[in-house]
Amino acid sequence: MAGEAGTGCFPSSYEYRLTGGGVKLAVNYEMPSNWEGMNSSSLVWFHLILPKDLGSLTQGQSLFSHAESCTSSPPTLELAMNWINNCRTYHPECRQLQKEENWWPTRLIDIGNEGDGRWKLVSLPDKPQPPPSYMTLSHRWGSKNNFRLLKKNLYSFQNGLPIADLPRTFQDACSVAWRFSVKFLWIDALCIIQDSSEDWSRESAAMRLVYANALCNLAAVASTDPHGGLFRSRNMEDLQPSIVRAALDKSTPPEDYYAIDSDYTNHQLLDKELLKRGWVFQERLLSPRVLYFADKQVFWECFTEQRCEAFPHGIPPLGRSKCESLSIITGTRKMALASEKRPAVEIAREWGKLVQDYTDCELTKASDRLHAIEGVVDLFRKAFHDTYIFGLWKTELARQLGFYVKSPRKDLPSHYVAPSWSWASLQSPVEFEPHSCWPDTTEHVSVLDLSPTDGTLTLRGPLFTAKIDKGSRYNPVSLVSDNARIPAQIFLDRVGEQVNMPEIITLLPLISHWSVSGPMTGLGCLVLEPILVTVSRYYRRIAYIKFAQGQDLAFFGMTVLADGSAKIGKVAPSIISLM
Repeated sequence: MAGEAGTGCFPSSYEYRLTGGGVKLAVNYEMPSNWEGMNSSSLVWFHLILPKDLGSLTQGQSLFSHAESCTSSPPTLELAMNWINNCRTYHPECRQLQKEENWWPTRLIDIGNEGDGRWKLVSLPDKPQPPPSYMTLSHRWGSKNNFRLLKKNLYSFQNGLPIADLPRTFQDACSVAWRFSVKFLWIDALCIIQDSSEDWSRESAAMRLVYANALCNLAAVASTDPHGGLFRSRNMEDLQPSIVRAALDKSTPPEDYYAIDSDYTNHQLLDKELLKRGWVFQERLLSPRVLYFADKQVFWECFTEQRCEAFPHGIPPLGRSKCESLSIITGTRKMALASEKRPAVEIAREWGKLVQDYTDCELTKASDRLHAIEGVVDLFRKAFHDTYIFGLWKTELARQLGFYVKSPRKDLPSHYVAPSWSWASLQSPVEFEPHSCWPDTTEHVSVLDLSPTDGTLTLRGPLFTAKIDKGSRYNPVSLVSDNARIPAQIFLDRVGEQVNMPEIITLLPLISHWSVSGPMTGLGCLVLEPILVTVSRYYRRIAYIKFAQGQDLAFFGMTVLADGSAKIGKVAPSIISLM
């Protein structure tokens, strides 16, 4: 069903569609533009849900029976405590995937009882029984976070200080912990000696255990620094979904539907700045339970479900979230508990998805590119029993080299982080070749050696030298050979004045994939730049180039075998070293 709606500033058309996930409302709207008098057009999707259906999702409870005008209200915190208790009681996976028995952090913040008014940094006895219950805090440090543990104030922190002197976010975390009868907190700024590289190295290596063993992680989503606080006043109408009256066909009378944005969770939560931070990406994934204190409401997330104040018994399934990493981590945790060995290709596929999400996050220090994901690495290592080096996994390393950058950045790390063949050497979001981890794929390189010290990767594979036409805005890049032009997509690893793509390039075919419907082969290649020519050939990676399925790839001497796979036979394989 389609129609017209509104004649004001935003003329729009709408259309209802029945899908496997229910009823969707597509709204196409135009926004007047000042640029050359042209309007811009956008399309948004809403899920239409009958109140009675939402009632079944929420077990008949009113959507807003608990809500008050501030997220610090007793009803809101009572609801959050119910979520935690429900998870601890009815979610065996969240319990099993959570803890390592008899482990606790090096230091914890003892906040005492509400009304004591003081906190102190404590180191617990060797074997406290039972291990203490504690909460963690995810927050943005801000540009002027002067309240942190240093060598010079370690004694005063251990001796105790007034809670009233803590930044507002830390004080609010104390309030939540007291409400849940928890006496200990772990906050990175107060529990790691920030000017001790030795302490920082030791504690950052234990991040997986710090967050995995916590009762719950508190996330200060709405604040830009430690002084912004957890809690927010809000307009209660912001929690109420819009109501649309519609008849989905001519045989039924109109009914009232809740219209819920398909990107509800993304807009309300995942798009917030805190969750775009690299360190917080890991904190979210490693914590068995998270309470997100956002600007309009409190969200809940565990390994089993997502809830929020607007949908206190479960957010309706609204489509794909921007971040699938939580489900990947849940699956990986199950693998870590299972005894059977999983196919190695799974690690390349799942790890690639995680890295794509992770590299879309921001880090204040480029040098943290590998450190800020070490806790997740630890979990993967327990699940797959593979060797990890410079951001990739050894068993399926050749497949994982097929990453590329769609929007390269100029900035480079001020010092060495990783070799050029690793995504960690770049400061840009990366994507992995989508076909690289599926059966209809052929690898054209083999890994001979990998140095864990200097990152030199020795490969055997066919090398090609080719002339490239860089094209223009309207014409794609082409590889030029024997008066033939092969259209291609080239993805530079970085841009800037010091980056100069040569006219003659060196190509290392990496991965080819074919179509099950016929002999149509696509090919992905590394673009290499020579460094040294001695007994061995030394190169660095500078780009990735893709040739789409259906292109004439005779230049590479590529033949399609009976099983549909491809073989490159024009040149003999070379042994090269990537740095």
